[in-house]
Amino acid sequence: MSDSQDRSAGAVRPAGEVTAGVLRAWLEQARRVAQSSRALVDSLNVFPVPDSDTGTNVLLTLASACEAMERLPGSADLVQTSRAASDGAVRGARGNSGLLVSQALAALADVCAESSDPTRLAPVGLVHAYERIAATTWQAVSRPVTGTLLTVAKDAASAARGALEEAGAPGGSGPSGPPTAALIAAAAAFGAQESVVETAGLGHGPVDAGGAALMLMLTGLSDTINAAGAGGEHPYTDVAWQMLTDLVDSAAHGPGGLGAQAASASTASTGEFEVMYLLEATAAQAAALRTALERIGDSVGVVGTPDALGVGLYQVHVHTDTPRAALPRQGRARQVCVHHLHPTVLALTAPWEPVPLPVAQADGDGHVVSFERLAARRARREAAQRDESVRLHPSQYTGTHDPGARGGAGRVGVVACTRAPGLVEQLARTGAVVVLDPERDGIVRATGDLGLPRVVVLPCDPACAASAHEAARFLAARSAASTVRGASGVETTPEAGDPVQLIVCDTDDEARVLAAAVAVAGQAGTAGLAGLTRRASQAAVAVRTTALEGPSAEPEAVARTLGGLLRPDDELVTVILGRDALPDVGALATAAVSSYCEKVLADPDRVEVVVHAGGQADPEVLLAIE
Repeated sequence: MSDSQDRSAGAVRPAGEVTAGVLRAWLEQARRVAQSSRALVDSLNVFPVPDSDTGTNVLLTLASACEAMERLPGSADLVQTSRAASDGAVRGARGNSGLLVSQALAALADVCAESSDPTRLAPVGLVHAYERIAATTWQAVSRPVTGTLLTVAKDAASAARGALEEAGAPGGSGPSGPPTAALIAAAAAFGAQESVVETAGLGHGPVDAGGAALMLMLTGLSDTINAAGAGGEHPYTDVAWQMLTDLVDSAAHGPGGLGAQAASASTASTGEFEVMYLLEATAAQAAALRTALERIGDSVGVVGTPDALGVGLYQVHVHTDTPRAALPRQGRARQVCVHHLHPTVLALTAPWEPVPLPVAQADGDGHVVSFERLAARRARREAAQRDESVRLHPSQYTGTHDPGARGGAGRVGVVACTRAPGLVEQLARTGAVVVLDPERDGIVRATGDLGLPRVVVLPCDPACAASAHEAARFLAARSAASTVRGASGVETTPEAGDPVQLIVCDTDDEARVLAAAVAVAGQAGTAGLAGLTRRASQAAVAVRTTALEGPSAEPEAVARTLGGLLRPDDELVTVILGRDALPDVGALATAAVSSYCEKVLADPDRVEVVVHAGGQADPEVLLAIE
């Protein structure tokens, strides 16, 4: 076959160096492999949190990198292509594993930019790339742990350096001929495989999930450079995949099965919430944020590349008990998404003791009544009795949200939108993915994080509702026309780019979002899309809300307003304080409700009052009665 015929057939020739074409082909293959191995890698995920999402997060991150490359012209060189892939990965990174994959691609882009030839990366440069990946991924983690993706990257880099020296490169000690990119990539792939095997038995599951995902990427790079993918064959990747399958099977049939592996790592991360967002900031601001996050949580990552002026876009990740404290004080945060990972010891305390009356403080903080009490109030209304079982944490309910249960065919995801930072924890504990200061891309991101084919969005105002509808149109345009079906015809977990049905509920303020989220907590796997939407809508409609600004938000005015709004059959008053609310609003609102109950109902405690220090820009005070 002639050279022209070979090129027209789409074959990929063995490469002595990495070019833009090789990079594109590699990342496309890596995305396909991540899609196929998603469930396998998810099943390995027990560290740092056993939430079974590493495969999903890596897939979403690689898909974002590939989408960024698709927007480039075909003439783009290696430097341009690697930077586009890096930026796309940083923007689309999900979870701790996705953050590290984006850091790896950013390191590769930096090495490509330093090359004397913008069109290619020589074998020596490829070794430098592996070493840069190992160094920067280690630096990206606040508390590096061996036996994870970090170790796999380090061992792959060591193997690549060893191969270079053995091949007799300048400065090397080997007697053989000039090294090639194929030789270096193969050595790194074998080094990664050996490293992954060595992670077995270290308390991170059968093997470390992040390490397994990186290994599949590196074996894919070796296959691409060696042109083995021309006929649809990927020998290095196939061997790695079979190795992972055998390790999982061995662990499943060992003492205690996979559950024993997971139990040993269940306390690796202590944060109750996962917080992720994009940050536009200077390098100094990003460094200061990372230091601050290390004081309040673990699994900290701040990944990005500043431009020549020192300003860049960073992906931020942290596990923490205080998500509000994880928000930046400098720079601009976008696409802020908060997930509930697991309950704390306090949240799991079964007895429900009365708490002091909520009083807002001068610094803007106030007593926040827990989600457990809100859930208990609604359950008592339905059951007409105080049932201790309804005061459990959402993760203890039958059929509740399970961070590790992704992709069930009948499950429905919930995205709760808010502009009140003080409500983030309450909303996240319901099992929803919370989007703070929502816009289209943030809602799209949260929908992707859920990994479910059906999602209900709870918008917090008309602008948010418009963004949610825009997100639905964007997802529809990006998705394929048909639903993904398995071999048996049963709907399966949607892959990146597959159709997602997004339903926008009719909540229109923070109080209705909270009421709807509480109403559907624990129903994602049982109610179905129609039932969940109906339950959320009914809860929102049942709430009477009043927004107060200016003189109407003065403490005495709020008390008078409440006195005029209450009805004899009311049971719950929720007061959401904005960032400019005066400190006595909560106390006077509580006193006004108690006075009404005593005069009209002869029982000062008949109506419960819940005060949240929401911290939203407006309204100053939001009243909700039900």
